[in-house]
Amino acid sequence: MPKRAGFTLVELLVAIAIFAVLSALGWKVFDYLIKVKERNAQHEQKLASLQQAYQQILKDTIQIAPLTSNLNSEIQPALILQNGRFTFSKVGVTDPLLQGIPPEERVEYQYQADTQTLNRLRTRGLNAQSQTQPESSVLLENVEQFQVVVLNPNEVSAWPEISGQSDDALIKKRLPRGIKINLTVNGVAYEWIFSLLNTDYLDKKQNS
Repeated sequence: MPKRAGFTLVELLVAIAIFAVLSALGWKVFDYLIKVKERNAQHEQKLASLQQAYQQILKDTIQIAPLTSNLNSEIQPALILQNGRFTFSKVGVTDPLLQGIPPEERVEYQYQADTQTLNRLRTRGLNAQSQTQPESSVLLENVEQFQVVVLNPNEVSAWPEISGQSDDALIKKRLPRGIKINLTVNGVAYEWIFSLLNTDYLDKKQNS
C-alpha cells in the first residue's frame, strides 16, 4: 500500500506559531488605525469649534457700530477695552418674525481662566438696567490664554484712549480701525486680526 502524506507535529507547531505572530501583528496594525482615526476625529472636532468661534467673531466685528449704550442712565462708549473687558455695540440683528427685536445689541467677550472658556454675552438693545441678565453662550473651550488689543493703527491696550475730553459724546462713539486677538487653544497659539468696517453707520442712519 502507498504511504499516505501528512503533516508532522513539528510542522503543525511551526504553522501555528507563524499564524499567531501574523495575528498579533495584524491586531497591532488594526489597533493603530483605530487610534489614528479617533485622533483625527478629535482634531476635526477641535478645528470645527475653532472655525465656528472665528466666524462668530468675524461676524461681530463686521457689525460693530459707533453707537453708545445706556446702562443705568450712564452712557457707555461704543467699544470698551479695559482690564481684560472687551464689550461693544453691534447692529445687523434680524427680526424675521416681527417680534419687535431691536436691530442693535451689546456684546461682551468674557474669558474665564478657571474653566478655560471664552464666553459670549449679549444684551438685546442698547438700553439696559443693572438687573438685566445678558444671554450667555460658550464661544470656545480649552482656551489657555486670551488677549485683545485694538489697532488704531498701532496697538493700544485700552479703549477709549485717555484724553482730556474723555466724556465728550464724540469720543465715546469713536472706534479703532481694527482689533487683534491672541489666544492659545489646546497648546496652539493663534493670532486673529479683524478690521472694523462699520464706522460710517451713523451717517447712513441719519441720512436714511
